[in-house]
Amino acid sequence: MSKKQSSSQDNDPEFWDLAEKFIELANTSVDTSDLGKVGAAMLYAAARFNTFVVAASSIDRKEFIEDADDTMDYLSKQFRHMLGDNLRDFKDNYKVYIKHDDEQPE
Repeated sequence: MSKKQSSSQDNDPEFWDLAEKFIELANTSVDTSDLGKVGAAMLYAAARFNTFVVAASSIDRKEFIEDADDTMDYLSKQFRHMLGDNLRDFKDNYKVYIKHDDEQPE
């Protein structure tokens, strides 16, 4: 899996547009499905699609199998990094993002 691909995402408008589309789909899905189920489905979809990306990028099945552990480590680190960024963002902006009936944003 190419590390260059993820390091260039910060300045990639297409990356952010795609991410927003996936988030929009998830947001509309919570109208008819449980919030936790939507999150779990997105996580599964991300894992499934990234597995497809790695398999499709492999020369053959042997290379795919040989790279599986490194792929797991790389994608796990990427997810942990992205999750950490978003947890910090929500920590700083909780009242903006999550509005309770009795709270107003600061």
